[in-house]
Amino acid sequence: MKTSDTQRRLRRYKTKRDFHLTPEPSPDAVAPKAGAPVFVIHKHDATRLHYDLRLEIGGVLVSWAIPKGPSHDPAVKRLAVQTEDHPRSYADFEGHIPDDQYGGGDSLLWESGTFEVVPPGDAAAQLKRGHLEVVLHGAKLKGRWHLIRTRPRGGKAQWLFFKAKDAYASADYDVTVERPESVKSGQVETRGPRKPGVLRNKRPAAPVRAAPRARIPKTVRKPSKAARPPSSPEKLLERVWPPMLARLAVSDEVHDETHAYEVKYDGFRAVCAVTNGKIAFQSRRGNDLSGRFARLAASLRQLPAHDVVVDGEIVALDEKGRSRFQLLQHTEEGTEQRFVVFDLLWLDGEDLRELPYEQRRARLEKLMASVELPLQLSDKLDLNLSRALLEARRKGWEGIIAKRKDSPYTGTRSGDWLKLKVVAGQEVVILGYLPIKNERAKSEIGALRVGVRGKDGFHDVGKVGTGYTSADRRELRWLLDATRVKKPSAVDAPANTDTVWVKPKYVAQVNFTEWTKDGRLRHPVFQGLRSDKVPKEVVREHPAPIEGAARRGSRRAPVQASARTATTKAPAAKKTPRAKSGRSPEVALTHGDRVLFPDSGLTKADVFAYYEQVAPLLLPVLADRPLAHQQWPAGIQAPGFFRHELSGIPAWLPTLRVRHEDKTLRHVNVKDTSALLWLANQSALTLHMWLSHAPRLAQPDFVVFDLDPGEGGWKDVVRVATLLHARLDELGLKSFPKTSGKRGLHVLVPLAPGHTYARTQAFADARARELEEELGDIATTERSIRERCGRLYIDAGQNARGKTVVAPYSLRAVEGAPFSAPVEWSEVNGRLDPHRFRLETLKKRLDAVGDLFAPVLRVKQVLPDE
Repeated sequence: MKTSDTQRRLRRYKTKRDFHLTPEPSPDAVAPKAGAPVFVIHKHDATRLHYDLRLEIGGVLVSWAIPKGPSHDPAVKRLAVQTEDHPRSYADFEGHIPDDQYGGGDSLLWESGTFEVVPPGDAAAQLKRGHLEVVLHGAKLKGRWHLIRTRPRGGKAQWLFFKAKDAYASADYDVTVERPESVKSGQVETRGPRKPGVLRNKRPAAPVRAAPRARIPKTVRKPSKAARPPSSPEKLLERVWPPMLARLAVSDEVHDETHAYEVKYDGFRAVCAVTNGKIAFQSRRGNDLSGRFARLAASLRQLPAHDVVVDGEIVALDEKGRSRFQLLQHTEEGTEQRFVVFDLLWLDGEDLRELPYEQRRARLEKLMASVELPLQLSDKLDLNLSRALLEARRKGWEGIIAKRKDSPYTGTRSGDWLKLKVVAGQEVVILGYLPIKNERAKSEIGALRVGVRGKDGFHDVGKVGTGYTSADRRELRWLLDATRVKKPSAVDAPANTDTVWVKPKYVAQVNFTEWTKDGRLRHPVFQGLRSDKVPKEVVREHPAPIEGAARRGSRRAPVQASARTATTKAPAAKKTPRAKSGRSPEVALTHGDRVLFPDSGLTKADVFAYYEQVAPLLLPVLADRPLAHQQWPAGIQAPGFFRHELSGIPAWLPTLRVRHEDKTLRHVNVKDTSALLWLANQSALTLHMWLSHAPRLAQPDFVVFDLDPGEGGWKDVVRVATLLHARLDELGLKSFPKTSGKRGLHVLVPLAPGHTYARTQAFADARARELEEELGDIATTERSIRERCGRLYIDAGQNARGKTVVAPYSLRAVEGAPFSAPVEWSEVNGRLDPHRFRLETLKKRLDAVGDLFAPVLRVKQVLPDE
């Protein structure tokens, strides 16, 4: 297509945007790219969160907005509204579009790859006809997909986007939940445009990534020196606005290899731009600070640069040199104020935000080498995480900031910057508020009444009257008035109070000095709202040592314990060659009191103790076997993550390097108890195992049948399993059942070495077809849920290389913490309730029947010729 035609097609894109304000690429210079056409999907948090599909056709990216995102279930057809064409350069775009601009909000590069049309030919012609069949080659989306135009809607063409029936289709896999991260930066959280009166952290985060993530390598865009800086510092600040924010986190999400640590200062966030000696000095909310902090502003004018933007914290120091926010509220004579600079966004015509943190930090250190107080470079801690946290506690800091070394500066609250606190803190549920007792009584709160969740409901833990700005008080009043109720939600709510009760919908973070004997917070101070927590998760946190401190006494955390930290030493006989010292590696349980199963109150400590108890049974099964993991770092009611390879694997932990279809991954090798407990500490509740083990990964150890019940429930499972058992007996094969841990049943046929995956798959398919022929009224091999018509699904598809099955004794992310329980064939009847096998009943089960999976590992049998 001619350039003039391309520019014509991009006219709508260009007229909707001001490229002096938005970071989106201008279409003025369109550079065609050789090779296969690309496709991308942007996760766009604008007026509402949606997904923008873009296909490179005719020199532009033809675009559709998909409100609910793609689905791997062929039966689910997603609405896709065609929008304006985008330039080819948009395929690499990721960033925050200013709130007042078209499409304002975060736009993450959620997926990218190449595609081809089916049958091969002119994609433009298929687009014109209104039916595109494409094969996608992406990181998350693969195989054939359909785009079919249905009818126009409000001037925009309305299409349907859905998965074709192929090997990549899956009715049970929600890719937007399992893979929420950007393929460019790894960022998960998004922020849409702010509305007046709404707290900045009101919007819930997208699924939070709890463990350190594996990043897809990216090419860093070099800053352009051709860009002329705006004429005024205010315009320059607009160019790089808004500031990047850190997310409150736990140490599980941080690793020394991927993160650098800085002191967390307790002050007032500010960003400063200087051009030609003129200054714009603004707070996080855009308020001018140059008058209030005139001395700091005068020092910032002396920065050795023609034009520069720095990000930092205004602090006031106490007599011990510690930053204290309260000292900034009431400035007293002699109080020392400083501006601590921790990032460099712009320098002499260069926009540095796309550079990795380490490069920006190096440039900043060079810039700040000659400056004098009251300007100060933020302190970087060249320590490992445990020592950094200990140093923070020893010196009385609020905590530390962990920054990903390879992260760009993004104008959003990002998981690339994590706050790790060491002061006493507690999440609380907002149960109500007391109006302020002055002329602002109708527009502001005076204090929050807060609570935590107990076994019988929410319990009042006191009032929080300090820590607010006036804006906070107004915004909280606006937010809470929309949820007013007549009766309190707390089971022990005080009577005769002026409290205005609200629905227990919002969670706040407070700092405090201690718990009183009657279970109240002493001197609580409001810190902000927590969008990464839900009220059911909020329980009282008990004081405990910080990460890395060893638990005294028993090395085992009892199931009923709620501890923030415990350590378990790996048995000396099972040391790995990776250990760098003569001591056994230790596994630290961190934040053990975090509730993972809200309804039953089971915590991370309970899960940790469970896996320690079951380790002798699991290790013979899992050793040298590649694993995939399902993690729920924020509990089972929050989104979970499915991982083959985990980031932040410690050096002592044994691993297996395994070649997958298109890449090589490093799997945790559970050869000893410490490896299993490391996974438990990563909130890896469910363990999925390969059917083969190293060094014979091409030779499966089992044939597996997965019976997934339909509308007939457990009685259909029993009927199908009984017939399958009989058929296998007729072939002279022993088989062993185990519950799936949810509603279904797994039937395993152990094998002698020498079988291939092709042979086991063929054998399983043949048995599944036989069952379908005889029990077609209640069972089917049809993968599509719609085509099953309520029948039980006989899944033989797990008998392929790289496919997995839930390991015996593995927990499932279901309330009550059920596990996949090996059972006797005599137990597979209508009276069996799979949910009775739970974390809390494991000991009773083992006392009664012992380890029923042990015989499976001893049986070696050969499949009959067919």
